[in-house]
Amino acid sequence: MNLQVFLMGRSENHWLIQSRITYPSERMSVKMVKIKHIVRYFVKNYPYENELSKTRITKMVYLADWYSALKHGHQLTDIKWFFDHYGPYVSDVFNAVAEDRHLTIKHDYNAFGNPKDVVALKKSHHVFDSPPIRIDNHYKVVLDEVIEDTQQLNWNEFIDYVYSSYPIKSSIRYHYLDLVNLGRECKDKGLNF
Repeated sequence: MNLQVFLMGRSENHWLIQSRITYPSERMSVKMVKIKHIVRYFVKNYPYENELSKTRITKMVYLADWYSALKHGHQLTDIKWFFDHYGPYVSDVFNAVAEDRHLTIKHDYNAFGNPKDVVALKKSHHVFDSPPIRIDNHYKVVLDEVIEDTQQLNWNEFIDYVYSSYPIKSSIRYHYLDLVNLGRECKDKGLNF
């Protein structure tokens, strides 16, 4: 947060002054990360590849946007997150996976024998044909935090963790989540998640 003071001019013996509080995201142009690069990064670096279901990967991208909103004052992606019946959801993540020639959806089964779709990198026939992951290093730190914070959580613990985030706890279902403003609100209340 930064306080800016503008000298507007002089009227008789008085100076006209205007002040404005700005946040870092308002002062600079933020380069958004493409969803497919975030998903590729998660798939490549998450230690339990069979756990990266469509739902889990979507909520991990949500967490990346939320962590970034808290730490940097802006989201990593340009996703407009929606608080659906089952928490934060958008079709953008799955659509990015479906359109990416380096990612695939594998059909698998969960621990209860129910079918699930798992996001994976396509296997390449060439050693040097690995998918590009274009993410700045300071954004990779955010993604690594999401991995670190969630990798040991089973499905129920993971969902509880996502639902314990401030945007979900403080918002109304079936509305869009303004993560940047909710991040400011969260920090103003002395909360950190």
